[in-house]
Amino acid sequence: MRSIIFTATLFFLVIYNYKAQVNSTNNRISMDISTNAQNSNIFNYDSCFAVGDNLGMSSVGLFQSWSAVETSPLNYNMMIFNIANLYYPAVNMPVDLTIAPINTNVKEVPSDLTSTAFSSTVMISRFNRLLDSIKVHIPNVTLSSLVIGSEHDVFMGSNTTLWADYTTFYNAVMIHAKTLWPGLKVATELTFDGIINHNTLAQTLNTNSDYIGVSYYPLNSNFTVKPISTIPVDFATLVNLYSSKPINFYQYGYPSSATCNSSDALQSQFITQTFLSWDVYASNIRMIDFTWIHDLSAAAVNSLSVYYGITNTAFLEYLRTIGLRTWNNNGTDKPALNELRCQAKQRGFNNLPLNCPITSLNKNKNNALISIYPNPATDILNIDIEGGKFDGIIICDVLGNRVGQYSFSEQINISHLNNGVYSLKVFKNQNEIFNAKFIISK
Repeated sequence: MRSIIFTATLFFLVIYNYKAQVNSTNNRISMDISTNAQNSNIFNYDSCFAVGDNLGMSSVGLFQSWSAVETSPLNYNMMIFNIANLYYPAVNMPVDLTIAPINTNVKEVPSDLTSTAFSSTVMISRFNRLLDSIKVHIPNVTLSSLVIGSEHDVFMGSNTTLWADYTTFYNAVMIHAKTLWPGLKVATELTFDGIINHNTLAQTLNTNSDYIGVSYYPLNSNFTVKPISTIPVDFATLVNLYSSKPINFYQYGYPSSATCNSSDALQSQFITQTFLSWDVYASNIRMIDFTWIHDLSAAAVNSLSVYYGITNTAFLEYLRTIGLRTWNNNGTDKPALNELRCQAKQRGFNNLPLNCPITSLNKNKNNALISIYPNPATDILNIDIEGGKFDGIIICDVLGNRVGQYSFSEQINISHLNNGVYSLKVFKNQNEIFNAKFIISK
């Protein structure tokens, strides 16, 4: 749900194939920084932006419904775009711009088009005219992508006519958008459940999409959270359906409310598992936009309840607590935000002075007294073992690929490895006696 409040092969002793994990060159971390803390005059938008920028955010989302821009037929409110044209180029930040003719379960078109089919030439020409106007007001903004529609599968349901009409509309306005912004990447955002449950319709809709746009909140039908073990299964399912196109998660979050059977700790574990799973599909999943920076106030939740027409308590708590910071006063960081910073740092997105725990615990087999340091490491890793020599060392990446094999040594050169999380395995008498996680952070 969108907030409608403001928004080579490596050579060792032998040669191995290596598949890179998530990294700042090929992947993007984004954050929805549109939600403010209670004291928004102190912890303001600049403060929110700094949180994302410091952890390695490389694009920012900007969301507007069509009706919020075209407030009456052919009358436009362009204030947000005028601000964007000043703000984002000054901080060198690309924008993922979402314009929503449908926002989840609400049709967001101008008042004179509410009964008009999306396939109508009138609807198409009016949206193209909207894009013309937006283009004039953001000449200096770099668009990372244009997203046309947000979670509209909820509105369309199983109605094949609505899907067909929207597909016609989407293909037509996409062509026009690319004449305005040459080289533009275009997507349309569906919920994860919608893209899976309406696969045939979604595949047709996404035929010409440059990116596959998805919103992901792993919830049961009663708005309680699914276990974080769902993430790798869902990633695998999605990549299997769209193996040839980059996937962008334009919304991605997990509530922390006990009403949703969650907690701050579980929300943090959600972030950890996200990066472990993302590493497996780093070449398929281009970007994740973490939603959103602050929890919502009671007033904001009540407003969204009216907007969506849903009063379910768990739903409202889900909306209220998917933030990475609390709302009260200036807001405070929740554990999930610190985990996001750490996971981003381990993959080269930032160099913040963080004390980050290793992603998983070391396994010390047969009571072997072994230590590795420094951890995080840069170019050299030292290994101390009590009780004599060992046979060899193997280093694996987070995908389990072997990226290094060494004979006995108390110091190994790891300068050729990229930033990330690795596993070091020590062998003696052909038995694995030690398995430790370590981080490379240069």
